[in-house]
Amino acid sequence: MTRKDLENAFEEAKENKSAICAEIEMPGQLTNELIINSYEALDNKLNYYLKTYDENLVHCMNDRIKIMDIYPCEYYHPKFKGDK
Repeated sequence: MTRKDLENAFEEAKENKSAICAEIEMPGQLTNELIINSYEALDNKLNYYLKTYDENLVHCMNDRIKIMDIYPCEYYHPKFKGDK
């Protein structure tokens, strides 16, 4: 994964008005962490990732943290569907 892959995934999510899921390798965890951000947060999250991760998507403050995959996704959350 590279920054270009990251930017392409965000572009696809925006085009489809979908959320995005980042799979992150974290030290001390047996499985990768999955982080889902809503469509409404895409611009903010992309800016964060570009500031925080290098060209190979390794965290700039901890080289043991890395984005392994990122892709548009669909999910259900009542708060974002108008339900209460």
